[in-house]
Amino acid sequence: MSLWVLSLPTQQKERLPVQTPPQTTFDAIILAGYDPDRPHPLTQGRGEPHKVLLPVAGRPMIGYVLQALADSGCVTSGVIVGMEPTAGLEFDLPVDYLPNRGSIFANAAAGFQHLAGRQDPRRHALLVSADVPLLTGEMVRWFVNACQPLDKDAYWGIVEKQVLERTFPHSRRTYLRLVEGQFCNGDLFLGRIEAALRQQALIRELVERRKNVLSQLRLLGPRVLLKFLLRRLSMADLIGVADRVLGLQGQPVILPFAEAGMDVDKPHHLAQVEAYLRSRGQQAAGGAAHG
Repeated sequence: MSLWVLSLPTQQKERLPVQTPPQTTFDAIILAGYDPDRPHPLTQGRGEPHKVLLPVAGRPMIGYVLQALADSGCVTSGVIVGMEPTAGLEFDLPVDYLPNRGSIFANAAAGFQHLAGRQDPRRHALLVSADVPLLTGEMVRWFVNACQPLDKDAYWGIVEKQVLERTFPHSRRTYLRLVEGQFCNGDLFLGRIEAALRQQALIRELVERRKNVLSQLRLLGPRVLLKFLLRRLSMADLIGVADRVLGLQGQPVILPFAEAGMDVDKPHHLAQVEAYLRSRGQQAAGGAAHG
């Protein structure tokens, strides 16, 4: 007797899209370099070429930034660009050091290139300047949370003029006037590693012109410049330009912290920051005395 085996078609499982877990921790690139051919006014006569190693209220400027990143709870390691391990910095997280490349753009590009060589370049990484001593872990964490769900290539922090001037009057920052208000750079950037390495030549030009808004806008085209001159330039316009010109899907993030926009670039900035820290120290001491 022959045995006939009835073979039933196997039901194929529906292939579901692979769910990538949300990224909640980040590597941080810390820009600590300087231009050896153009000494910074704050370093002249001090015997220290690194502006970020100058003391602010008795502590190296960069020390505050490293502490903020460590305190944020969302940074797992750092890449300090523009400084040697012999600098003796205190950082409670694993850290790599890269030599100074001589410009902000070159140092940032080196940091992202370094990360691209050791991890998935589709991940996002944090970029922060080492000359923002009033940055705190809470501010870093707030910014990272505001960027979720990380569906854009790049996020950059900005601070409204009214917010900054309320805490630091007469700071004389560089502001960009938009339909929504006037804003300055917030010194926090979160970008997809592979995206940050695109359009290097154009990004270099934009960074080099960062102190001259009109010069930057000319680089982005006559339509953008005309809208700015007519006071009709909006955040949506800037997002569109980033997509069209740079090939990046980006999103500005309005920071509620004046401190995040207070990078130390001039002597009066240093004086304002030190006065702020002294005031906060006195308030903390007063609160402890009454506790």
